[in-house]
Amino acid sequence: MRLISQTTDGIAIVSISGKLIFDESLLALRENVRDLLRAGVKGFIFDFTDVPHCDSSGCGELIGAYTSISKAGGRVAFVHPTARVRVLWERIRLIDIFTIFNTLAEAEAFVRR
Repeated sequence: MRLISQTTDGIAIVSISGKLIFDESLLALRENVRDLLRAGVKGFIFDFTDVPHCDSSGCGELIGAYTSISKAGGRVAFVHPTARVRVLWERIRLIDIFTIFNTLAEAEAFVRR
């Protein structure tokens, strides 16, 4: 898994590529979110366009990130999860918790509210 973060006007767009699975790279996601929160970022958009697979450990890290951001008073949006990821999120009911959009523009409008 690779992360690329861009921050503009207090909103971080975190583009994730590769499999979101149990390995050391999951720590990068946790550290990235923590560092952005410390820097005062309150809006987070996670772009899942290039994530072909997510396992239970990846879902656990996403739940942790979502919780940390929410507790800090921030907003979180997820953009364009692949079909396989969306099916998993539906199966484990994350679709009921996560706010998911098809476009970056929709996600950005939500986070800015």
